[in-house]
Amino acid sequence: MGREAQLVLAVVTAPPGRVLLVHRPGEWPPAILPGGRPQARESPGATAERGCLEEAGVEIRAGRQLGRLLNDGIATIYVAARPVHEVDPEEIPISVRAGWYTLDQVDLVIPDLWAPVRHHLSKTIRR
Repeated sequence: MGREAQLVLAVVTAPPGRVLLVHRPGEWPPAILPGGRPQARESPGATAERGCLEEAGVEIRAGRQLGRLLNDGIATIYVAARPVHEVDPEEIPISVRAGWYTLDQVDLVIPDLWAPVRHHLSKTIRR
């Protein structure tokens, strides 16, 4: 896919209208989508699944790619995903630094979310 650095982010949605984010205290934005850099010969879906498990402790099943954004030499691939198991928004341990956010909360903590991802969220989850 070229020489640029790559990053894969999982756009994990689950009922009742929640999005999984990883907290970043003291940074801007204060929360981000989980993910990571691909390992050798790892597909974007596999990277999203591994990164989400490592960063948020949530096992996911990756779906379709929502798009690829090239910014400052970094190609970010966004992958739609769902949890493998039913989730309770209150269940993720605080020590993991992750949480389930409503769409309104996502708008507050990631106001500059890439438009195709924001569009996917507005179609996928209810306010």
